[in-house]
Amino acid sequence: MKEQEYGETVGDIGMRLGTSRRRSAWARFTSAATSVVSAVSVVSSPGDRARAGAPVRFRRTASIGLALAGLLLGTATVPASSAPEPGKTGGDDGWVLSTTDTSKSYAPTFVGNGYLATRVPEAGHGYSSTPLVTQSQLAGFYGAPSPGTEERASLPSWTTLGLGGSGSGGVYGIGSWSCAFGRLCPAAYGKISGGAFVENSHPGGIVGGYLAGLNNGGNSTVGGTGVVPIRDASAGKATLAIRYANGSGDPQTVHLGVNGTLQQLTLPGTGGWDDWSVLTVPVMLAAGANTLEITVKEGDTARVNVDYLVAYPEGSQPPTEIAPRTVGTTSKYRQSLDLRTGVLSTSFDWTSPAGDATSFAYEVNANRAEGHLGTVSVRAVPHWSGTATVVDEFDGRGLHRASTTSPRVDSKNATLSQTVVTDGRLATAGLNSVLRVNDKAVPTKAMDVPDGSAAQSAAFPVRAGQTYRITKYVGIAASVDTDRSLKAATPQQAAASTAARAAKAGYQQLLTRNDKEWSRLWQSSISIPGDSAMTAQIHASMFYLLASMRPGVTWSTSPGGLSSDGYSGHVFWDMETWMYPALLAQYPDIANGANTYRQKLLSAAEANAAKLSTPSQPIRGAKFAWESALTGKETAPDPWGTYEVHINSDIAMAQWQYYQASGDKEWLRDKAWPVLKGVADYWATRAVPDSSGGYDINDVMGPDEYNYPVDNSATTNAGAQASLRIAIRTAQLVGRTADPAWKKVADGLKIPVDTKNNIHPEFDGYDGRTVKQADVTLLQYPWAVPMSPSLAQNDLDYYKERTDPGGPSMTDAIAAINGAALGSPGCQVYDYMRNSAEPYQAAPFNQWYETRNGGAFNFTTGQGGYLQEFLYGFTGMRWGTDAVTIDPFLPPQLPGVNITRVKWRGRTFDLSVGQKTTKLTLRSGKPLPVRVGIGSDDVRKVKPGTSLQVPTRHPAGDATQCDS
Repeated sequence: MKEQEYGETVGDIGMRLGTSRRRSAWARFTSAATSVVSAVSVVSSPGDRARAGAPVRFRRTASIGLALAGLLLGTATVPASSAPEPGKTGGDDGWVLSTTDTSKSYAPTFVGNGYLATRVPEAGHGYSSTPLVTQSQLAGFYGAPSPGTEERASLPSWTTLGLGGSGSGGVYGIGSWSCAFGRLCPAAYGKISGGAFVENSHPGGIVGGYLAGLNNGGNSTVGGTGVVPIRDASAGKATLAIRYANGSGDPQTVHLGVNGTLQQLTLPGTGGWDDWSVLTVPVMLAAGANTLEITVKEGDTARVNVDYLVAYPEGSQPPTEIAPRTVGTTSKYRQSLDLRTGVLSTSFDWTSPAGDATSFAYEVNANRAEGHLGTVSVRAVPHWSGTATVVDEFDGRGLHRASTTSPRVDSKNATLSQTVVTDGRLATAGLNSVLRVNDKAVPTKAMDVPDGSAAQSAAFPVRAGQTYRITKYVGIAASVDTDRSLKAATPQQAAASTAARAAKAGYQQLLTRNDKEWSRLWQSSISIPGDSAMTAQIHASMFYLLASMRPGVTWSTSPGGLSSDGYSGHVFWDMETWMYPALLAQYPDIANGANTYRQKLLSAAEANAAKLSTPSQPIRGAKFAWESALTGKETAPDPWGTYEVHINSDIAMAQWQYYQASGDKEWLRDKAWPVLKGVADYWATRAVPDSSGGYDINDVMGPDEYNYPVDNSATTNAGAQASLRIAIRTAQLVGRTADPAWKKVADGLKIPVDTKNNIHPEFDGYDGRTVKQADVTLLQYPWAVPMSPSLAQNDLDYYKERTDPGGPSMTDAIAAINGAALGSPGCQVYDYMRNSAEPYQAAPFNQWYETRNGGAFNFTTGQGGYLQEFLYGFTGMRWGTDAVTIDPFLPPQLPGVNITRVKWRGRTFDLSVGQKTTKLTLRSGKPLPVRVGIGSDDVRKVKPGTSLQVPTRHPAGDATQCDS
């Protein structure tokens, strides 16, 4: 082989996979509501709370800390129906994802521009707690809910824009929900406060979610309350039925309130937490509006979950009809996400309780061209004449780990502003909304709204059948922005300037600029010819990564991207190993933000390492946090923060890969070298001499988080060895001196082979026990550890049988990439590819769950792994400093893979993998050196405007009769 420097064979790989670390949530919870409808489920942020009534259950199956059966905001516990299977359906050539029915198998999507993002409920705007909490996220926006912690904070929901008549008909999507007398009233739809929350980890709720949190960890949540407003009641005696679950084994007490009058209820056991019973209570109701509440008072035991309340006339049959979530009725509903533009559209006809009908068409967008701008625009056609009321609101119910100050309305200019301060005052943000009706300012007035919220309203005349365009232009800026000068303007000033400029430009001009920028990004694409459904899955996966990162914003991102504050918004190895390689191939300027994030936090990593030093083993260099946030301090609890140190190597690999892809030696010297040197120094002092003259790395947790602490984790050692050799190679390139200890330790680290079984044991003493996720299989890709094909195939086969099927989604993605490189026989690669995606997809917007049973949602880590299968698996593409490698492979079930505008060292090229041949076409740049075959000496030059064609490999044996 011509090259022997690290990473130039299989080690160069622009990818790396691992899996999610997830740890339990013990130390994290305070207050973040969650909810669900149907089969979709979610919860709070990592580690917040135990389920109400139910004992805490630690789910190590899906991940070593995923759990509490789904207590993550932006985390789902039970997947909805899968997205369409390949070849069956697909919208608009794989670009538009739509639904006309949100009553089942519906998870709301999010839109973002890499700086700001928001999840949009089925209503098309505003805030909702079901089926997911619809949060608004901002890159780098962290709070400290307790001393020493750092967790991503959520903004108020900035998308609320309601319209309706000024009479009793109300405003669409604004105001409190109420339940009609004689309807089943889901507790999840009510007003929940005082530490109670909505969750859905147990089946059987009428809308999926139910009132929980009335008892947390065995302690009653005094003040925890769920309020259900009842309307249109008949005066006099009535029956109130409460459906609940009590799996505690003992009767439990809570208080029932009827119009403020409380009485204690005793709720008998139901056998288990998945079993529900109904308790009926006689009550007296007033005519019209009444308020029912379940609340916890001093002395209540309260280990119960509450599904619904229903009030109905005394002596009549219990009702069966479920109250709708919204006031009024809708028809002709359709919601669509256009991946080409990042615009979420929701259209429907709405009839208010007063009988007024209005046609709505909402569009929500985080503008890709203007990173600090979000817009909500609605085209409304009232089928009535009179005075309309429009409401523009920042909804404080979306706040998490933050509070608000300084709400202000400029009535003349129809401007609403508010300041958000994260817990611990780690960061501040300014929000500014400019309201326009048909491109004109209509005088507004401030509204009386709950603490945390701010709102303005305007009234104007409308005529039946006429169309009105109402738009809010929302500027957002923060004290931690990396894409603007923090000296030029305060967050509020910057937000106000953005909103004012946007309103002056007008909605259509802004939308055109947004569409143009997305169009530029989508010049790079991945598609499956003739399969719009699989193409849509691929496009969606890349869209959610792009929605979470952008050039200039150097805050990296978490396993859920900017979809929620799941896993507290912390940055794990998920970025460098799973998401980053998927971006690097086609969007290197965006991917490099993840490298910049680590570079600017190097001093914190050095401080982390210094704390580990002991007189017997001084530690030098940099130890990057397993869970990183604002400052780079370790935010993970034990054992993860202590033992899961392989992240250092993942970071070193990403820094090196960017150099391989860019060829930017100045960047390597000035930006990457300090990181690579710090990582090498850490490994050189973390490793300890052994009796055979080599080196051991003891007391670690590898990617397999089920087994720890262990000595000589194969993957940890391989990454450390590679990191040391990367640092040595970099020193040569940039004229620096490599510490001689780096080579000595790298050469002395062992990756043992079990010669009897011809496999790599995962760690010293590994005995075949269950593992969580891809670990040893990472030795092949991305670490490029030299091994025979038979050993590589044996590792795949052996660990497939020992990997927890309930683990995270990335394991099969790595297996697919490895199998493609090996040319694994039969249906192996195709089955790995299917299994890496289908069990995790959620309708209707092709979002991902972390595991088959739920977990983090939307799981951009899994999407990154999936994308790597097409970029690096079926193409066999690998990065190098002297050439790009291709080694194409296709199972017969795939018609092909088309990839456009891959970037390497100033060149841009396309790849088209076909069943017979694969074509590489150089679009621009200098002649492109292409190595044909991984590890091959066959390097060919492709001139601009010309193509290189090579044979496509196929699996041996019968690869057509695969399991369905």
